[in-house]
Amino acid sequence: MSLEQFQLDPYFLAKIYTQPIIPGKSMPVITEQKAVPKVKYLGENQKNIALFIQNENEAYLNEELFNLLTNILNACKLGMQDVSLMNIFHYPQLTFPDWQTAVKIERGVVFGIAPAQLGLSDLPMYQLVTVNGATLLFSDELQLIGTDKVLKAKLWAGLKQLLAISN
Repeated sequence: MSLEQFQLDPYFLAKIYTQPIIPGKSMPVITEQKAVPKVKYLGENQKNIALFIQNENEAYLNEELFNLLTNILNACKLGMQDVSLMNIFHYPQLTFPDWQTAVKIERGVVFGIAPAQLGLSDLPMYQLVTVNGATLLFSDELQLIGTDKVLKAKLWAGLKQLLAISN
C-alpha cells in the first residue's frame, strides 16, 4: 500500500494533534450559544419574581385562577408589576437556565410543573431550593391550591420563607 492510498479518520487525527501543529497563537474554539427566544410574560418583573404556570388552553390563566393568583400576590404585598407570569406551555424546549437568560429571575414559584420539564433534577415540593443562584418554590397547580386548604397553607408557609414575610 502506498502512502497516497493511506487515509486517516479525521476524528483520529484530531485526537493525535491536541496542540496546534504550527507554533503560535491558538485560536479559541467558538462555542455556539443556544439562541433563547424572546419570551412573553405577564407583569413587569420589577422585583425579579417569576411565576411559572403551564396552561395549554389560555394565554396565561382563566379569570377564576387569575383572581386566585392576584389574591395570593396581595397577601404577599405584591402586584403584577412585581412579578413575571410565564406560561411554559408555549416554550417546551426551554430549561430553567434558558428562562434565566431570557428573564431576570431571583426568586420563583413553579405552579404544577415537574422539575424535569424545566431541565432540573427531582426537587421537593413546598421547600425552598436554590438553582443557578435563584431561589425556587415548587408547588401544586393553582387549580388544586384553590380548592384545598392544606395545600393553600403549605404554599403560604413556603411563600413566607421565599419572600421573607413576617406574620
